Amino acid sequence: MASVNKEVLKKHHFWILTGLVPLLVLIAVILITSGVGGAIDRKRDEVDKTTKDLGSKKDPKSNPLLAKMDEQKGTLEGKRGDLWKDNWERQVGIDPETGKQDPARNLLRWPNSPKLAAFNYTADYLKDPNQLRFGEKIARAVADAKGEVKREDPNLTGVYNEFKRREVYLAEYSNANPRQMLAGTGMADTVAPTRFLRGWDQTLRYVTVPEAGTTTGWGEVDPKSDQLWLALEDIWVQRAVLEAVRQVNKDIGRFDRVPRPDANGKDLPDDPLHRRFKSRLWEVDLDVTQREADRRWVVTGRLRNLSDRLQLLGSQVSGKPSPLRLVLQLSPNAQPWDFEVEGTFVPGGAAYPVPPTDRHVLPPGVVPTEIMKVEQPFDGATVPVRRIDRLYLGYRDSRHAAVPLKGPADIEADKDRVIFPDYKKDAAAAAEGGATGGSGTGMEQMMGGMMGQMMKPGGPAGAGGAGGRSAAVREGGGTVGGVIDGNKNRYVELTPQVRRLPVAICLITDQAYIQDVLLAYANSPLRFQITQVHWQRFRGSLGGTGGTSAGGFGGLFGGAMGGTPPAAGGGDDDAVGGGGGGKVGGSASGMMGSGFELGGGGLAGKMGMGPSAGGPSAGGPAGGGVSFGGLSVSEAQLSSGLVELTIYGIVSIYDKYVPPPDAAVAAKQ
Repeated sequence: MASVNKEVLKKHHFWILTGLVPLLVLIAVILITSGVGGAIDRKRDEVDKTTKDLGSKKDPKSNPLLAKMDEQKGTLEGKRGDLWKDNWERQVGIDPETGKQDPARNLLRWPNSPKLAAFNYTADYLKDPNQLRFGEKIARAVADAKGEVKREDPNLTGVYNEFKRREVYLAEYSNANPRQMLAGTGMADTVAPTRFLRGWDQTLRYVTVPEAGTTTGWGEVDPKSDQLWLALEDIWVQRAVLEAVRQVNKDIGRFDRVPRPDANGKDLPDDPLHRRFKSRLWEVDLDVTQREADRRWVVTGRLRNLSDRLQLLGSQVSGKPSPLRLVLQLSPNAQPWDFEVEGTFVPGGAAYPVPPTDRHVLPPGVVPTEIMKVEQPFDGATVPVRRIDRLYLGYRDSRHAAVPLKGPADIEADKDRVIFPDYKKDAAAAAEGGATGGSGTGMEQMMGGMMGQMMKPGGPAGAGGAGGRSAAVREGGGTVGGVIDGNKNRYVELTPQVRRLPVAICLITDQAYIQDVLLAYANSPLRFQITQVHWQRFRGSLGGTGGTSAGGFGGLFGGAMGGTPPAAGGGDDDAVGGGGGGKVGGSASGMMGSGFELGGGGLAGKMGMGPSAGGPSAGGPAGGGVSFGGLSVSEAQLSSGLVELTIYGIVSIYDKYVPPPDAAVAAKQ
């Protein structure tokens, strides 16, 4: 059998080998390929590593060069610290040359109260432990020189409770008292006679404190240090934004002394009692002479309208005719004296002899020595910035529309510095999916803001309270939950040195003053960077002096109801105003129709005056208007130069400067 098998194998060995050889060759190829491939991969890895090592050493630097780079880095760090210090000190009114502070120029003032005075920033901010950095815990009592806080007051009769007092907190907004003839010193009072469309209490953002009763927008719970800081920041920013409006009005009303030329155009010698003054609008020649009959001193004058536009001389204030008033100072120690110019208006480029009246005679015993100063106080019909329609904190322009707003919890704190502990705790809980007491959804915020505008201050706008789920109150008064906690996310950029907060404001002004307004904001000490500007002709009416008009919500509903179109670019979708991504303004027309008629007759009806010697005639043409000699002008002509100006910007608020550790040690020595 074995022999048979051998014969068979020998006979068929060719076919057997033909089947085995390919299999063996395949196995050999696989083995060889895997071994060689592995070697190749190892070699390739070695080559790549060597190439990478060589690449990192293509531009080797010497030790002297490395030392120089470290020196430059230190110089840059020092420069950043110098800029931080310079900007911070300018914001708190410290002169960089003398190191002394002008408290009136301090933009970061705390509310006026003896219990809060110790927290105000001064030139001694580096050594005073009570002058805190933004976000640090505000103690309920003042610290001593060593930085140790005196016993905190658990009953909140100390510094925390001051923010619940109307005469302290709301006095920063307005403390005017018409009944007592007090003009007020709050931020809303200082811009007068510029009006707010819906009143300052419906425009500015604040926590409500009613005139009577114990229930306030701060709630029954204790205020938190985090909330007080943001309330302070709202005061600082809104006060600085309104200060630019006040500055425009002041600059336009300022007169500068100019030479008086003779008939040949040559400057006459200076005569203290015969001088010429010039403002942006007027040129006035004033002469102070003595009457021979009774030896009384009389002031006469001549006005010239320097613009190519009609300028009003007077209007009606509180139901009484109000002529153009120039305030003169006639001797170094004399009280300002009113020089009234009766009339209605002066056409562009025209001269106007001031009609003499008995009120131009100085009181007995007054002996003028020099016409030193002339100013023009404005009224509601002549003030350059006629009205403030909207002021919105946290409103982004088109450039930053897609940038998410950040909150104080996003500030990177320095080492060993605890800031905003409550807000950081809420942020951490939100990251873990817990309840944070946030400001609600976008729709809730929008509806809460809308309701906040429709309800009176002190009402349920933004209800929810501190720590609760509350809708954000964008403008006007509300609870601490809606006004403060609902607007935590407010910055487009945050660093340990500076916070950048977007702001938008809508003004009604004459088109001739657009550049003045923009310049005032560009020169704002709080570093207002203008990012977007939109203006359009104002087609409404400025009639009336107060109250709320149905047209006041034109910006909110104008886009949907065929009113004022939104500005190019737009901003926040959830912001109040702009018709969904429009501008903050839009006051010329609205859901209820155009105009803000708050009293019959409009502007012309409020300007009618009785006849004066040599002046315009009383009344005006049919249909509203006034007359000047043989000319007449309608209300539409009087308001034809007005525009609705909307400005978007970024406000930079610098934190308290803290020097490097070595510099701090040197400062204490």
